[in-house]
Amino acid sequence: MTDFSNRNRDVFLIKTDMIDRGALMSRYSRTLNLDIRDVYEREFKNNPERASSFYKRIFLDYGDESVAELTTAQLGIQNISNVLSKVIEEPRIGLSYLEKSSRYVKYNRKVNGSYLYLHGRDAGMPEMEDEYNKMCTDLFDFYSESYPVMMKYMEENNPIESFIFQVGGKNYTYADLKSQDSDLIEKSYRSSLRSAVLDEIRSVLPASTLTNMGLSGNGRAFISLIERLNAYGTPESLKYADMIYSELEPELPELIDDAVTSHGKAQVDYINSRDSLGKNIQYNSLVPGRIRLINYMDEGAAIDMATKMIIYQNTGAYGGASLTPEQEESIINELASIRANRRHKIGRAFESINYTFEINMNYGAFREFQRHRFFSIIRKPLGTYYGYDVPENLAGIPDLRDRYDRLMQEAATLYGRIREKYGEKLAQYTVPYAYRYPVVFSANLNELTYFIELRSNPQVHPDLRRVAFDIYNEIKRVHPRLVTLIKFLDQGDYRLGRLPAEVRKETKKKGLSGTSD
Repeated sequence: MTDFSNRNRDVFLIKTDMIDRGALMSRYSRTLNLDIRDVYEREFKNNPERASSFYKRIFLDYGDESVAELTTAQLGIQNISNVLSKVIEEPRIGLSYLEKSSRYVKYNRKVNGSYLYLHGRDAGMPEMEDEYNKMCTDLFDFYSESYPVMMKYMEENNPIESFIFQVGGKNYTYADLKSQDSDLIEKSYRSSLRSAVLDEIRSVLPASTLTNMGLSGNGRAFISLIERLNAYGTPESLKYADMIYSELEPELPELIDDAVTSHGKAQVDYINSRDSLGKNIQYNSLVPGRIRLINYMDEGAAIDMATKMIIYQNTGAYGGASLTPEQEESIINELASIRANRRHKIGRAFESINYTFEINMNYGAFREFQRHRFFSIIRKPLGTYYGYDVPENLAGIPDLRDRYDRLMQEAATLYGRIREKYGEKLAQYTVPYAYRYPVVFSANLNELTYFIELRSNPQVHPDLRRVAFDIYNEIKRVHPRLVTLIKFLDQGDYRLGRLPAEVRKETKKKGLSGTSD
């Protein structure tokens, strides 16, 4: 492999060893040489210790952490619980994640006779291992056994003959298409049914459910991740902190060591001290509602500030141009009119308009909600204090509903016992996704517009769509003029939300044109 993609152009790929790349790029800030390719030939190519000694001197001795962002790595992390995956996904900068889906992958598989959940001994509760494992197994048994029952129920209540399909820009009934391309329609229909059923029965999965994920990120973010996992302090988080460090150390020597030096340990101590603030303060036992808007700006002041920011690039100093209310309204209306789709963002001017909410959603919905990294989320350990949601269609099958309710109550009872003996972090593992999980978060209007328009589309899980609707309605209540910018909210009622996307997918596979509604 050559060290650079070319030797004579001003844009080139750096293809050296990863540890060399960061050290080499850092030379841009300190070298008189116009071409770091020459620097590499002179200082790095025949000196394998050059990069590691650079990091030791600059990063560790002088504390210049920014150079750690010039190295990257891709990690596969497997067989972690859905407690730990949320801790890993907490950082908002420097790491990109891809996680196994609970919406499109069935979790009824057994490995060595056991379902895929973190067992009690591995979770750190050896004295309650049998009770805990039985609870998790019972939840997975329900998941597995309810799947065929739910498929039958959903098919009976949503027969294929009741849908209109759009192919090639034209609307067709199933009878119209049956003789032409029944395979395409039936495959799309079955996939949509399957997704809808998995969306509902995932509610019973415990937070101990194992998942796999891929991470791509820079050295600085990985250092922070290792510190965060060490600070979390559970047997599982400590195990994975050690494994992540062990895998990265040969690739990023000297640099990743910062996570386990006195500096890294001091950071862990600080995180624990900061997160312990308020632990002894008494509080009431009020149960949060579904949504509460805690803080927001006066709409007139918000519009005045945003419109001044919009025109700033075309005017003098901020506020130098005096806008009348009519002019401000005209700017807002014109911006709304030129947005042709949800990919047309309303812009950074609206990042100055902030809102703070408390949202009480179930843990299954939170797992997707957390992926929006511009949200500043404050959360606590998962518990069973706030009740649980019952999936709409499952509730229509009396035998399943009764069994579901019993399992939820049994999980809550066991949660309390584990919490008393092992603490709230370990007790989380037994809590099903259905349990409500209040969080506080802050976000700006630009990001909220993106979230609402993206998460209200038909393919989104119904629980997260409901969150998008609730946030939209709160913004509309306090900012009725600004909410007109949120043009691509989809409030349609869809029986099989993924059906249009499945038809589009199958149509493309067959080389046909068109979409489906």
